[in-house]
Amino acid sequence: MSWRKGEAKSSKRSIFRRRGLSQWCANSCERIICDGKRIVLASSAKEDALVSYKRIAGIEDLVREETAAGDAERSKPHPDIFEAALRRLGCVAPHEAIVVGDTPYDAEAANEVGLRTIGLLSGGWSAEELHAAGCIATYCTAADLLARYDEPPLVEL
Repeated sequence: MSWRKGEAKSSKRSIFRRRGLSQWCANSCERIICDGKRIVLASSAKEDALVSYKRIAGIEDLVREETAAGDAERSKPHPDIFEAALRRLGCVAPHEAIVVGDTPYDAEAANEVGLRTIGLLSGGWSAEELHAAGCIATYCTAADLLARYDEPPLVEL
């Protein structure tokens, strides 16, 4: 499918509104930051698109560290973007971090560098497909993940 720049941006905005992701994203980032944890937004999007996505998600003032397409030679399922994210974190070992993704490619790429992955069903993949790719847990929605933030595996970080 071919997208013009405006259509893709409009589509992302529509998806975020329809799924209520903007409020979840901001609330989740605030919760993570209040717990003294750091966030790296690891995306294969181009930098200009990432700026737009962060604005749409309402997290542009909350996410301080990120990776974009220019930080990786290959996109997922190759681990390049997560290797770049770990470099941004500095002295954090892979077992001390967790990835939240919504495709099997996220889990496959993260697993290659020793990162655990939580899967969200919002990407259109089933829980079975996400578990088969290596997700350690799956949640129906981002709001469900936030509601269960104090339970394993997140509470273990």
